Amino acid sequence: MLVIALGIAPAVASAQSETYDGVNPESDSENLPPKVEEIPEGAVMLTWPGFIMHEDGSSFFVQTSKEVRYGTTQTKGQFELVIHNIRVHLKTNFLPLETQFFDTPVTRATVQRSGKKDVKMVFEMREDVTPTITQKKGKDGFNYVFVKFSNPAP
Repeated sequence: MLVIALGIAPAVASAQSETYDGVNPESDSENLPPKVEEIPEGAVMLTWPGFIMHEDGSSFFVQTSKEVRYGTTQTKGQFELVIHNIRVHLKTNFLPLETQFFDTPVTRATVQRSGKKDVKMVFEMREDVTPTITQKKGKDGFNYVFVKFSNPAP
């Protein structure tokens, strides 16, 4: 499984000569998002966007501090995951996830503000397909919303 986490390159050395592998929804390690200690108690925050390649497709995810309400919109060439009543924890979470060189129907995904209280993750599509969306609590205690794109049938 390939995991790409926005903003941190794999195996970046820390002050204690350990490596930081980024946020991985399947991990129960202590690889928490940067500055997690600054999140106010009870706040609903988008703490990390990411991308994972699977054998049967690809997934994008957003890590949040709590379970969230969401909706979707789809137009030709674009799919949007709208997350309601949430704030974005760090400015780097607005940087795009560039995926044009991966075997996925998405060329780029970007977190954007949507009104005063909502955030949307905009997927620029090379193919008009509808993903499957799930939400679950991770082993690390954070919530994850997954947007999964399956490989097309042969």
